[in-house]
Amino acid sequence: MSLTAELKKYDAYVFDLYGTLIRMKTDEEGLVFWKKMAELYSVYGADYTAAGLRKEYKRLTREEENKLIAETGCVIPEVKLEKVFLRLLTEAKKTHPTAHKIDKNTDELAYYISNSFRFMSRHRMSLYPAVPELLRLLHDTGRRVYMLSNAQAVFTVPEIEQFSLTGMFDDIFLSSDIGVKKPEASFFEKLIKKHSLDPVKTVMVGNDFDVDMGIALACGTAGIHVNSDGLSDRRRAERRCAISAQYGRDTGEIYEVDSIKALYEAIKL
Repeated sequence: MSLTAELKKYDAYVFDLYGTLIRMKTDEEGLVFWKKMAELYSVYGADYTAAGLRKEYKRLTREEENKLIAETGCVIPEVKLEKVFLRLLTEAKKTHPTAHKIDKNTDELAYYISNSFRFMSRHRMSLYPAVPELLRLLHDTGRRVYMLSNAQAVFTVPEIEQFSLTGMFDDIFLSSDIGVKKPEASFFEKLIKKHSLDPVKTVMVGNDFDVDMGIALACGTAGIHVNSDGLSDRRRAERRCAISAQYGRDTGEIYEVDSIKALYEAIKL
């Protein structure tokens, strides 16, 4: 049976975002980047070296993750990074006086620092070819369309707005809002339950075997692997075997496409 015929079985499409719909490249490790962040914090009186700020960012992130694990019992937590960015400001060990005082409007300040972090670390961001066309086609043919992404809402909401994608989804689930990341099944299960989706008629579309196809197997849905990373046939076969063994499920309903444009062409037929 052709891919086009197979895809007619599914009436709900759930998309990953980064690496699937949006091509993204960031550098959150380099000291040049962290020097810029340290300069930003200095404006508000918090003094860090580049290496010191990077180290403290990682420490506070782990601390927030451990809190979330203790509170919820999740295995793969996703914290709201704006909490970390604000703590880096308010809990800085070394400070100097500034004319600007932190007032009650800390939410706006956390939002500003968070998005400064994002655009300073971002080197590339663009839509893959045929993304809007595919999402419109799915709606036009009566399918429901959702996003399920390991992503920080404070970063991602402005980015999908920039590409005018927000209104193309029936709902958007971001890991920082839910507190858990793929491939932990509970993340996908919340979306399935909220919208009363039939797993047999639902397909997860993503570029990562372990994360996207793994959660599809964990939740009993089909999957479409978009090979945007250019994996070889051998590597893809290896990843199929690995996730099949991990979840104890056959990968017969994990389909392969080379790109979003190829998926669009298959559905359009």
